[in-house]
Amino acid sequence: MAVGQGFSLHADTWVHGNDREGLARLCRYGARGPIAGSRLSQQEDGRYAYQTKKGLTLVLTAEQLVKRLLWLIPPARMHLTSFHGVFASHATERARVTPQGDAVKEKVAPSGQMTAKSKAPAKPKRPRLDWATLQQRTFGADVWACPCGGRRRVQAVVTSRRVAEEVLRNMRRLAPCPPSPVAQAPPQLELSM
Repeated sequence: MAVGQGFSLHADTWVHGNDREGLARLCRYGARGPIAGSRLSQQEDGRYAYQTKKGLTLVLTAEQLVKRLLWLIPPARMHLTSFHGVFASHATERARVTPQGDAVKEKVAPSGQMTAKSKAPAKPKRPRLDWATLQQRTFGADVWACPCGGRRRVQAVVTSRRVAEEVLRNMRRLAPCPPSPVAQAPPQLELSM
């Protein structure tokens, strides 16, 4: 049993390839919910009672219950399944054992060695989504829509602060900077003692 970064790995359970019932049982075990709904009940005062396997009853408010359940959600962008060996993401022989769709199958020489022409074609990179598209997909906000009814468009990309301030000043969109404060002596020096 190994525990780390909020995950536990217990590698003692295995299922034979022909044991369909055992595989179904293991899948049901892995797909079960974090709590048993049959053990959770709502009390008359609005709090929730959860009966544990050991007979202990936890009484929680709705807020406390949600806070405990939130800890069971894995962090964003964390891989929940890790592959090792030839199935690892950067394994050199991964293309030989995983389905490639319409990709050209590798040609293996009679000696078992890969030929120079047998390299799989590189996957095309997915294009990065621009900020406006991400805003549209996430929040449903069309940032290109102008309040006047027209469509906005990119005039220029400004990466320099000095140039950006100059452009905003010319558009009369930059408020004048407040004067810098002048350093003063501490007021205690003015007190007569």
